[in-house]
Amino acid sequence: MKHIPKFKLWLEDKEKKYILGKGTAELLLKIKELNSIADAANYYNISYAHAWRKIRTIEKSSGHEIISRTRGGKGGGHSELTEFGENILSEYLKTKEALDKLLKTL
Repeated sequence: MKHIPKFKLWLEDKEKKYILGKGTAELLLKIKELNSIADAANYYNISYAHAWRKIRTIEKSSGHEIISRTRGGKGGGHSELTEFGENILSEYLKTKEALDKLLKTL
């Protein structure tokens, strides 16, 4: 094969509203790893406000919270994925992995 097939993956709800794509999935993975929206935003060199807008867009589209957070204080703030957040991220990653695997067989 002379060309390499590529794809762009995103998840939509039943009403075809965008829920999750590559950039936001990567952001959620980093939030999960670092337990911090601010640190994940810094890692990707985006503003904290921009990271929150991405999160709120998903929450508004899906009708579910995807991040649970504790505000800063003596020990600092803490953010983690909700059960819904974990599930939507897992669904995206499993689908991406299956498609990547399929494309390697072509």
